[in-house]
Amino acid sequence: MQRLVGLFIYSCIFLSGSWAYTLSTHLEQLRERYPYGLIGEDYSLLNEEDLAINTCNVEVTPFSKNKNMAYSYWQCFSLKNTEMRCDSLGYDLLIKKETGYMEISTQDKGGTQSYLARDAMDMQSCRKWLQVWREKTQNEKYVCLSGSYNTTSNLQNDKAETNWVFDKFKTRKGCESFFVGECRLQKHPAKTCILPRNGRHTAFR
Repeated sequence: MQRLVGLFIYSCIFLSGSWAYTLSTHLEQLRERYPYGLIGEDYSLLNEEDLAINTCNVEVTPFSKNKNMAYSYWQCFSLKNTEMRCDSLGYDLLIKKETGYMEISTQDKGGTQSYLARDAMDMQSCRKWLQVWREKTQNEKYVCLSGSYNTTSNLQNDKAETNWVFDKFKTRKGCESFFVGECRLQKHPAKTCILPRNGRHTAFR
């Protein structure tokens, strides 16, 4: 009996160590090819294609609050601290519709991370985004957000609000982008991107 207990404990330790090694290897592989594209942990949600797409038609540089506002960086967050909402701007007499902005905000150790859609949209379109968000995030623990840096504002209690221009989001259920096709490499000429090491356009997990 003691031997069986010992084997069980050993197996748990071995499997735990193997998972940690796999996670480490996964991040190392991503950052070897795309050293600047991911800020922090990705909770195994991203692959090389996700990072490759953001290298197309832009100069790739390390994240800096003073440089390269065209390059989109990935960050991943706990969904319990993250929400999408539609903020109304009121009725637009020109297009004869209620318009507003779509925003995804999350809290982390440094403060608030706010991802704002590039343009205002009619509220009906924004509510469709909300539906897609709910479908993709239901019963999920983490979400990854892609966006280019905009500004940082200092708030109370030494916290900051970092503002990003929203590009796309991804969970284990898939990727959704603000512009059609931005979750797939096929849209981009290969010569403008740092392609995955296998040279193929792989589908996301």
